[in-house]
Amino acid sequence: MGKSKAPDNNDQAFGAEVQDRPVPRISIHAFCESPDTGAVIQRAGQDRRLAKAHVTVHMGGIFGAVEYFQDSSTPNVIMVETREQGGAILGELEKLAHVCDPGTKVIVIGASNDISLYREMIRQGVNEYLVAPLNPLQVIEAIASLYHGPATAPIGKIFAFVGARGGTGSSTIAHNAAWAIAEDLHISTTIVDLDVPFGTTGLDFNEDTAQGIAEALASPERLDDVLLDRLLVKHTNRLNLFVAPAQLDREASFPPEAVETVLDVVRQASPCVVVDVPHVWAPWVKQVLTTADEIVVTATPDLASLRNGKNIYDLLNQARPNDRPLTFVLNQVGIPRRPEIPVKDFAEAMSAEPALVLPFDPQTYATASNNGQMVGELNAQSRAAQAFRELAQKLTGREPRAESKPAGMLSFDFLKRKKA
Repeated sequence: MGKSKAPDNNDQAFGAEVQDRPVPRISIHAFCESPDTGAVIQRAGQDRRLAKAHVTVHMGGIFGAVEYFQDSSTPNVIMVETREQGGAILGELEKLAHVCDPGTKVIVIGASNDISLYREMIRQGVNEYLVAPLNPLQVIEAIASLYHGPATAPIGKIFAFVGARGGTGSSTIAHNAAWAIAEDLHISTTIVDLDVPFGTTGLDFNEDTAQGIAEALASPERLDDVLLDRLLVKHTNRLNLFVAPAQLDREASFPPEAVETVLDVVRQASPCVVVDVPHVWAPWVKQVLTTADEIVVTATPDLASLRNGKNIYDLLNQARPNDRPLTFVLNQVGIPRRPEIPVKDFAEAMSAEPALVLPFDPQTYATASNNGQMVGELNAQSRAAQAFRELAQKLTGREPRAESKPAGMLSFDFLKRKKA
């Protein structure tokens, strides 16, 4: 983006790994010898990262592929399994080469872990060789690496924050976690507020703008780096805001493809994308959550949060079998005179330990909100600020960077105080 500073080392080191990048709209045909291999490839084809790809699994191995494509064009990717050893595999692949169209990529699955054989296959044009038995992540990574090599432009990781019910404080946690990622961990971050009629990102950061996410969602095909730069609010050198207009005449329902297009553009411009997802259930919301790199569910210690949080937790974990479980945050714990479910009981019912337990602290949050600040700006040493730094570290796997002064450099703050 034109106004952004040059990325520092943390920006360059952070982003979606190759195996986490979405695969483009391609056609993949797999020809297996073993039903187990076919089942693994089927499971990989249902993964969020292959959502755009069309995966078809056949039996018959290399011979089956040769017969199938004898009189038809080949797809973008062919995966073939063989039980042959050594030079016999090369002989089979030579027959496959006669029916392959130029540009078709080939992944071979074999039983021999032979580096010499691997090198010879690569020399003859095979794109990748995998040793069975496989797991879905190996299949996903092998396919993704065909389209996202070291020279491919990096893309950011998407962290989706959603509340188990309205009023859990999901937006507050999303905004404070994003601020901690940007300012404490020094990773350039963009907050995307998808709550078009009621979003609070502009209020929470004391930024008023007439343009934002609504314009992008209305015409996603027009969104590019130049338009994105105009629509974003540059809050700090490392934190950008894609704010919601908070206007009731704006529609809150969008085609899933529009949201996907907007987030794809944003993640190409920012190493870290924090998506503030409203508490509604619609096809586009489900798609955002299902395809995010990480999901944070915020709940409060009450029965409605437990029921809804459990439903969200189970549904999304089931839809994302190759991802790590969702992150679960328990907020507003310890409100005086309010009956609540104990943290231990809540965790047992959720079948998950909360990554963070935030005590009820109305003074800190209300003061920060009224000032248009994050709690880390209001009081960096407060328990809440430390908790958000901890959450930021857990989500990103990064540690805070110490601000060190160059050797021999002196501080003259004491002179300013003396003159004052």
